[in-house]
Amino acid sequence: MKLAANIKKLYTLKFFTMFLVLMPIIVPFFQSKGIGMSGVYLLQSVFAATVFVMEIPSGYISDLLGRKNTLVVSSILKGIGFTLFPLSTDLNTLIIAEVILGVAVSLNSGTDIALIYDTLEAVGSKKAKIKILGRTLSYQSLGEACAALIASLLMLITFDMQSLAIISACISWVPFFISLTLIEPTRVKMQNTHRENFSYIFENLFKKSKILRLIMLNSIVTSSGTLFAVWLFQKYWDEIDIPIIYFGFLWALTNFVVSVVSKRAHKIEKKIGSINILILIGVLPIVGYLGIAYTTSYLGVLFCLCFQVTRGLGQIVLKDALNKRVTADFRATANSISQMGVRILFMIFGPLLGFIIDEKGLSFACLSMGLIYIGCFFISSYRLILEQENFERIR
Repeated sequence: MKLAANIKKLYTLKFFTMFLVLMPIIVPFFQSKGIGMSGVYLLQSVFAATVFVMEIPSGYISDLLGRKNTLVVSSILKGIGFTLFPLSTDLNTLIIAEVILGVAVSLNSGTDIALIYDTLEAVGSKKAKIKILGRTLSYQSLGEACAALIASLLMLITFDMQSLAIISACISWVPFFISLTLIEPTRVKMQNTHRENFSYIFENLFKKSKILRLIMLNSIVTSSGTLFAVWLFQKYWDEIDIPIIYFGFLWALTNFVVSVVSKRAHKIEKKIGSINILILIGVLPIVGYLGIAYTTSYLGVLFCLCFQVTRGLGQIVLKDALNKRVTADFRATANSISQMGVRILFMIFGPLLGFIIDEKGLSFACLSMGLIYIGCFFISSYRLILEQENFERIR
């Protein structure tokens, strides 16, 4: 069936969406434009603010106007945004690029996941949705890992950062052509006024189910913890004197870990249980931040992997738990609200973290984050663990 082909197309789309050879050296690339860590986190906060503003409207647009059209527009904007990177000469141009990318990501956010679940429901597939979701993130991380390996190989043969930015810009247009081939699945859509629709969404997400609220909270806290960490990896590698030509190999390693863990997340959950998975998701960021804070040798790379294991488990187990508990008519909006929460936290605390790194040092910043996430464990993870029976009820 042609509609069922959406799944394999989405695997390919996710692979090339993150096949960006600039990413392993993105922080040094920004710094080559005269930007410090404060500027790096400022750029990501601008990105987060854009996603925050657009997140709910974009999910709502996807629910009303269709998954395919939303992904096509998202792919066009992403191509434009990454094309601006090699053309940039100052912070202002990079800010414009981040705004465009923010709109692109907000349109994509939740829409791709919703398309997976909508497609599987439309064709009456009996495949485990969490398994398909895991493969999707696995292909995304695999794309980023392969791009990272190529980045390191290109740098070894004297390609500079500007050349990698140009190559990355060209590849960023591939998802646009893939998105054109997707097929919109038939589904029930919201038919009421916009006000009534938003009231309906709010009621179902935040009032009817305590377990759904806790899943949403944990998804936001977990994704934020890994996002904060990813943007300090390259700074940390530099501080422990790892040459920049090896950053691509390390970036590939971190993403291979995400790829492997996410693909096997459903099996890991089945083997050790949902509660142990939730404990791992809550504890690993604490271990990662405190490990980086106190380790100044190459062994510190292992603590970076803690966040990638968390990402591989959290983005599959928690997202699957969320998407199984919402209906197709507002599924993209629900995913967008989750991502909006992540962007709010990054928008507020990202610049502060960058300032602390520049002024107090990376170790102090990571120690602070480790202590914060100890508190987060009891605020979010522990409360969800107490809801063991409700969490496992439809796993």
